Amino acid sequence: MQRVVFGATGWAIDFKGCEDVVAALPLVFKGWNLKTGTPAEMRVFKPRARITRQSNGWNWEELGAPKARDWDPIPPRSAMRVVTDVHDAAIYWYLDDNPHLLCLHGGAARIGSGLVCFPARGRAGKSTLMAHLAALGHQVFADDVLGLEPKGNRGLALGFMPRLRTPLPANLAPEIRDYIAGHTAFEQAGWLYLKPGARQIAGLGVTAKIKALVTLERFDEGPSVMAPVNESTILKNLIAENIIRQLPMVEIFDRLHRLAAASQRFHLRYSDPLEAARFLSRTFA
Repeated sequence: MQRVVFGATGWAIDFKGCEDVVAALPLVFKGWNLKTGTPAEMRVFKPRARITRQSNGWNWEELGAPKARDWDPIPPRSAMRVVTDVHDAAIYWYLDDNPHLLCLHGGAARIGSGLVCFPARGRAGKSTLMAHLAALGHQVFADDVLGLEPKGNRGLALGFMPRLRTPLPANLAPEIRDYIAGHTAFEQAGWLYLKPGARQIAGLGVTAKIKALVTLERFDEGPSVMAPVNESTILKNLIAENIIRQLPMVEIFDRLHRLAAASQRFHLRYSDPLEAARFLSRTFA
């Protein structure tokens, strides 16, 4: 049995027969100060869950904190699936411990003097775009979820490495494919976690002021085209992509409205993610 302690929060999870999962977690969590030991060595930390490897997969037993989602009726068949579930559970646990935060589904990277955020639904290419921005030297704050502080229109990194689907898109430029190959932290079962350089990924709790909100749309071919959008359009997108619903809706609306009003607002249509990343670099840096 191994106990993993998330030192930044004081949480712990017990793992039985999960050496591959335990080895992968430090490759995924940035700034969480993970420590591993036996339950006896880490007895001051009460585990929130116990994950056990069985002959037909893995079993998650709750010990005081819920999973992020219902465990499938069929147990997970890969270590990657277990890692991603721990990743997802940690997001919800952290937000539960920090009820002042809102949380935006989307990507974000520091380009120049502030954060450019990409509130986007799935399959908009946000994770791939974040990988391209990291390859160009920008600091990624999120490829899937970004914390939003209550004051100052600041984004807060939740400290996770970018996660990409595999196989990678066929239209990736050779230099980006080489970059991903040289910076892959953990790959299995249709997913990979990227490990950008230390300066290209923000750890848990790092904040930066949001200067622009850019919605994304992929199309088949042609150069990137970015056009201004009005405040109400961006606000509708922010409301749709806000994960948090526990706060009063009046407060959520007011905070998102202030963010939309204070930020530059654009819609980006693109086909080539490298060309789009370079376009964003030129525009905002």
